Amino acid sequence: METKVTFIYDYKNIELPEPLVKVFLPELDAFVELQCQALAQSKSKIELAEGEAHVLTDDMVKEEGLPGIETVEAYKAAIQAEVPRVIISEQTHMILMNYLMPQLVERSTFEINDEEATQESEKRLQVFEENAQEKGMTVEEFGQKEFGAPTMDEGAIRQYVLRLGRTQFLFRVLAQEYLKRQGQVYDLASYAGYVKELSEVSSMPEEQVRELVPLHLYMEEVPALVMLDEMSAWVEPQVSFTSEEES
Repeated sequence: METKVTFIYDYKNIELPEPLVKVFLPELDAFVELQCQALAQSKSKIELAEGEAHVLTDDMVKEEGLPGIETVEAYKAAIQAEVPRVIISEQTHMILMNYLMPQLVERSTFEINDEEATQESEKRLQVFEENAQEKGMTVEEFGQKEFGAPTMDEGAIRQYVLRLGRTQFLFRVLAQEYLKRQGQVYDLASYAGYVKELSEVSSMPEEQVRELVPLHLYMEEVPALVMLDEMSAWVEPQVSFTSEEES
């Protein structure tokens, strides 16, 4: 028996907790100045005495070749505008992966092949262990850093990763069915069109596209990414900034 979803909960009916959608925007003036000093230091050819700071000039900014940005003031304005966008984007991703996706899986119903689900969870744990090893860290150290949970021990981290793997597996199953009901089918017949379209957009040869996105990856992962994009577009407008006093 293959795992399949029998009821898909409407994710738009899931209320996002206010503490998740209200984020604090830090004071940007000091951050902008630090960015300017860092760029000035990287561009300056002058040796300064200890304690002296490099000063960013319009010529230094021009050397960066940033489209439409040729002055220090324009550079500062660009940073001021970009930081809030980055914060909103990162918060949206956090909500999506840590709250909305697990909630959607929990509220939907499945016929689950336990052996298949367990294998997927163990595969996720194996990848996690390999990533920790590549970084020269223990599973506990890597998990505490990745999940921002300094008190989690190795056992708790392993259990968390296994649950995460199971959730992601069930979400992939759900996404395939969700998009299928909308007339978007990801199978062998649609793969050729996907490869051709991606080749045209990326200017890569079709053979290279097939190497980067083989058929099994297309069928398993692309539907999940498409649905995550749709969910992200729903979450992002709900995220807004709050003052420190209100947080």
